[in-house]
Amino acid sequence: MDTKLTVTDQSFDTAFKKYEKAEMIEFFASWCPHCRHTEGIINTLAKAYAGRAAILAVDVDMAPKTARKFGVQGVPSFVFVKNGQIVKRMAGGFSETELRQQLDALLG
Repeated sequence: MDTKLTVTDQSFDTAFKKYEKAEMIEFFASWCPHCRHTEGIINTLAKAYAGRAAILAVDVDMAPKTARKFGVQGVPSFVFVKNGQIVKRMAGGFSETELRQQLDALLG
């Protein structure tokens, strides 16, 4: 997968189980200016980590159950998962370098 996979409440569990070895889940909203700024970074990361880590994108307005399940209280938020377990949570706007560091740690 060389692009982020946008998922809904209905498709999240299937995607999560398919890619749970290493994933970054981005929680965003279409109305959020920080999320729009981060969109290009997330797409770049999805291409850079294709085949090694999945990038799942969850619009909190379109997938409120999934956002609640992960305790998301603000956007953008990022959850890093390894082997089905949450290993790191981050909220706020982050640079590509900061997100790459987390993905590299996830894969290390």
